[in-house]
Amino acid sequence: MSSSAHKLPITAAEYLEGELRSETRHEFVDGRVYAMSGASRRHNEICLDLASALQSHLRGGPCRTYIEAVKVQVADDLGESYYYPDVFVACEPGDDDSHVVSNPKLIIEVLSDSTSRFDRGDKLTNYKRIPSVEEIVLIEQEWPEILVFRRSERWKRNLYTQFDTIVRLDSIGYAAPLAAFYQSHPFPEDVQRPWYHLNRIED
Repeated sequence: MSSSAHKLPITAAEYLEGELRSETRHEFVDGRVYAMSGASRRHNEICLDLASALQSHLRGGPCRTYIEAVKVQVADDLGESYYYPDVFVACEPGDDDSHVVSNPKLIIEVLSDSTSRFDRGDKLTNYKRIPSVEEIVLIEQEWPEILVFRRSERWKRNLYTQFDTIVRLDSIGYAAPLAAFYQSHPFPEDVQRPWYHLNRIED
């Protein structure tokens, strides 16, 4: 998400109407609209590979996989926001809006230096407010690291960093080695987290 927002708050209805005509995607957070920056090729390929794998896994069932251009709504007594998750899965038939999903089951964000702090912070907190969300996944794109948060575990942080470790997405019954999440851009076996992230305080 960009750090620049319109100075005056707008309504959710105004945002949704404007987004239909806009050539640039924006996210909406409690009256503020934020332009989204472009993604790297690595980011894009991780998203496409994962979306394809999940779509194949879920084929024939009630769940659908969405990528980048479909919004997720967060709406309750605390406020209303609209985000574009990198990849997400929805299984409830009540979501009939052509551009917005209100009941996602699994949400996945691929992190970058420009989005990591927000994705790990306010956005993660807001995703947890959606009653239908069972799992939230954060994938680092520059080194092998996947974080999985499950409602059934009271959002405990599950960290995966080893290539042969099986990463489970319990919400949809999917499991694969961590290396499979980076198949288009595999890392060398000695890759390490950059030094400036080594002492980062995690949620």
